[in-house]
Amino acid sequence: LSVISVKGDSMEGVLNDGDTILINHGQTTPRDGLYVLRLNENLLVKRLQLIPGGIVNVISANEAYPTFEIDFKNPTDDVAIIGRVEWFGRSI
Repeated sequence: LSVISVKGDSMEGVLNDGDTILINHGQTTPRDGLYVLRLNENLLVKRLQLIPGGIVNVISANEAYPTFEIDFKNPTDDVAIIGRVEWFGRSI
């Protein structure tokens, strides 16, 4: 497990800039839910949605950010699932 702070507005409304999330590094098999991904050298928090054929839709809560697909049947070194988001906290 690890704890990190969310930066940015791509998940605004679900996870906001400055929220704290708990990541379960034992959950790296893509399933439907919130995950932390490494894309090149960037960490992203996104909702994953499985679709047939080993494809995963990567979805932002903020509609300004387009959905994209990752083919996990043909993995590349520039994409990895870091872990599933298990909890979040927010200052009020």
